Amino acid sequence: MKAVVVYSSKTGFTKKYAEWIAEDLSLEAYDLEESDNLKEVLSGVDTLIFGGGLYAIGINGLKKLLNENQTKSISNIFVFCTGLSLRSVEVQREIFKNNLKDVEKNNVRLYYYRGGFDFQKLSLIDQLLMRMLKLKIQWKKKKGPLSSDEKGMLAVFHRKVDFTDRNLIRELVDMKSL
Repeated sequence: MKAVVVYSSKTGFTKKYAEWIAEDLSLEAYDLEESDNLKEVLSGVDTLIFGGGLYAIGINGLKKLLNENQTKSISNIFVFCTGLSLRSVEVQREIFKNNLKDVEKNNVRLYYYRGGFDFQKLSLIDQLLMRMLKLKIQWKKKKGPLSSDEKGMLAVFHRKVDFTDRNLIRELVDMKSL
């Protein structure tokens, strides 16, 4: 059996989890955006562990990876994503529904890990989008109560926060048999 870890990380939190998973499983971790030889990386792989950050409930890089013809022959796919929301069954269901419900494989498993936020590491476009989100949340605050996620976003907007926890990968690493 051959397995590989591939990730897409804009601010480093997903990369941190990918490297921990790769280390614990004695695998290589590849950055999706920096891998010019993705076809070669996925060649002969039967188990793929993919990680991406959540952006507007979409898993960064997942569509690009799943659209590659090479993933059709992969028998096991483990997807993990990172975001600011607290872990919950509802959050995980929403992520699955928005990202994996149309995947034709029964062997896709999803894991959600709390990541972090670092406004300074975002691209200019992402910074602009985040500023627009902040304005939308502030406007909503004037009209009524905010969700815990919205309150959390306002609280961390101009600070770097890191909620990563290596213990969270245990479920994936321990369940995963290579």
